[in-house]
Amino acid sequence: MEDTNPDQDVANTDDYEALLGQCLTADNPGFDTNPTFSPDGTKLAWLSMAGASYEADAVSIKLYDLVTREHTTLLAAEVDWAYSPNSISWSKDGTYLLFTADVKSRNTLCAIDASLGAKGPNGIGIMQSEGATTYHGEIAHNRYLTSKQSLTMPTELFTIEQGKKASPQQMTFFNTDRAAQTALGEPTEFFYQGANDETVQSWLLKPPGFDPTKQYPMAVIYHGGPQGSTGDDWHYRWNLQYYASNGFVVLAPNFHGSTGFGHEFCRAISGNWEVGGIDTIAGVKAALKEFTWIDKDRVVGLGASYGGYTSNWLNGNAPKDMFKALVCHCGTFDLKSSYYSTEELFFMETEFGGPAYTPESRLPSSPYNSYTPSTNLHKWETPTLVIHGAKDYRLVESEGISTFTALQRRGIESEFLYLPAENHHALNPQNSMVWHETVLGWIKKFT
Repeated sequence: MEDTNPDQDVANTDDYEALLGQCLTADNPGFDTNPTFSPDGTKLAWLSMAGASYEADAVSIKLYDLVTREHTTLLAAEVDWAYSPNSISWSKDGTYLLFTADVKSRNTLCAIDASLGAKGPNGIGIMQSEGATTYHGEIAHNRYLTSKQSLTMPTELFTIEQGKKASPQQMTFFNTDRAAQTALGEPTEFFYQGANDETVQSWLLKPPGFDPTKQYPMAVIYHGGPQGSTGDDWHYRWNLQYYASNGFVVLAPNFHGSTGFGHEFCRAISGNWEVGGIDTIAGVKAALKEFTWIDKDRVVGLGASYGGYTSNWLNGNAPKDMFKALVCHCGTFDLKSSYYSTEELFFMETEFGGPAYTPESRLPSSPYNSYTPSTNLHKWETPTLVIHGAKDYRLVESEGISTFTALQRRGIESEFLYLPAENHHALNPQNSMVWHETVLGWIKKFT
């Protein structure tokens, strides 16, 4: 059954109203998630989005007092902060809330006063801003257990103390020896001007043993979502180091639509899905201009979900021969056909201004028509590896089959990796190994 109404509410079941409880958020059309009680059980905090059917909306922190029955907004989305909390927990004494948020492509650990909120004297406290931090609990007063990862470090456990300037203390070293024996690339941030001449952040990794006198191929990896980001983390499916360690310069742009760079920047992609591709092209041009050690004749592009859409969009819109090969994992071939097969109808209707059958959707200017990759199929020339899982209900397998059929009928070199047991991601360990070997073999073939 398709999801056309994603509204999620928070309910208080103390009164057992009609066995369903009292809905505390019935007046909010957007998502209400992550409800968590204070240690004494008198207050309930949760994360809240105001916009109906918009899963990437700005997030507020709400509070309900079960004694006084008063509602409070501790952090007002867009008013108090340019970023969105994505988790929430209470301190043991109930005086403040801890949460994480995507801030400039880092999963940052923050704290906020549970009574005064963001407008209190301490505002929003940043406790850990480097890498990607996950909060696990308070192990002593003002001392917390977290896990941390980065582009150069797999996940390890750390402790951190609130208000202390000392660095977090590492508690586990599960991967230290193996990481030390692994040739890793050097990550840096690379900024360039994208759409509307606005600054776009990206990650740039040099291969291990980098020699500036040599020429290197470049793998351009664009994330899915589109509202998401490539962060300073150790990703277990799209790990940038996998490509750097195999001799590629890696460019990973956080294009317009990415989270962590302000709500306006994130919203810029809704109804304008080509902007991710435009920013990607701008990033490639900027990198080639800036770094003479990148071989312009050995550039490849890879992406999944919206990133797969981007591969198909680039095939018909990127400058001729900019990309020598592409990888499209669970990507979109045609936005209208995708609309009629997805399990997430509300997402597409929000992104593209309504259903795909309205009078507006038939206009040439409709995003369903102007931004669908199939529109420029007659311009496709770039060899492409297509990957799709049979259990993908977000972007069903017919999108991958259509992409592969189009490539084959146009006589473009292409391969299709079909994964019958996988969904939107390749999660089975053996399938993941096949996936990585196939992808690496494909991009090396053209570089």
